[in-house]
Amino acid sequence: MGAYELAVNNFAVAENLLQLYELFSNLREGPVTEDLRLAVCRLWDVPPNAALRNAYNEQMVMLAHANAPIPQALLIENGADFLLRQAVVVACTAVESFFWDSLRENALTIVRARRRGADETLRGITLTLDDYLSLENYAEPDKRLEQIILKNFERKTLYSTESIDNIAKILTVNNFWEDISKKCGQSINDIRRNLDEIIQRRNHIAHRADRPETETGLDERIDGHGLRKITFPWVNTRVATAKSVVIAANKCFKAAIGKLKKDLEMQEKQAAEQELAKATIKGRKIGQ
Repeated sequence: MGAYELAVNNFAVAENLLQLYELFSNLREGPVTEDLRLAVCRLWDVPPNAALRNAYNEQMVMLAHANAPIPQALLIENGADFLLRQAVVVACTAVESFFWDSLRENALTIVRARRRGADETLRGITLTLDDYLSLENYAEPDKRLEQIILKNFERKTLYSTESIDNIAKILTVNNFWEDISKKCGQSINDIRRNLDEIIQRRNHIAHRADRPETETGLDERIDGHGLRKITFPWVNTRVATAKSVVIAANKCFKAAIGKLKKDLEMQEKQAAEQELAKATIKGRKIGQ
């Protein structure tokens, strides 16, 4: 599966989590009426005296066997917020994997086309001694440079939009944010702010379980479980921005890499013609 297809699938998971949040939000237990219980028992083909549990909100009614209880987390205040936090994590994973996979898929083309504008960015890449020793397995210089690029980025995580900017430059898209802004119909500042905020929130969720920096319990951002408050509109907006950026970036990368591939094909064609001309001249000299 390619970088873009995988990212789209991951965003689908994030969007499903948001839909589940809307479905399960403010779920509360209630009594099961006799008519409803009998109808469900007939549907499930279970004894009419089977014990059932019922939970409902403004969007849905949930019935379950008593031996398969409705998760308690869904029945308490802010209990469904874990779905929002997981949507944040999945969306950031989609963004991070997309840019890494895009680099992985096109690194060799970039290396071979480095004389066409990629050298400036490549000069800033570093590698460890272990990385250097591991490159002995690759005889071709181009393949070694490709591995240097990939090893340099595989140790990094997406801490800010600057990481995205660096990868875009490696992929020879120099006006990345301007292009993304035009394709998304949003200002550069809004796009970068939304991305930075969701990335920072993902890191906070991953490393602190979304607990606040201070444990006073008086901070208005803290919910009833001692975690930072999180809302559907906040997450939904930033997930949508992240998805839009990936869609737009995919178009930018395709155009940039497509141009490089055409340039390389032209170079290879010219080189073959030059070799043929040299061989022809050499053959004539020998014939004389």
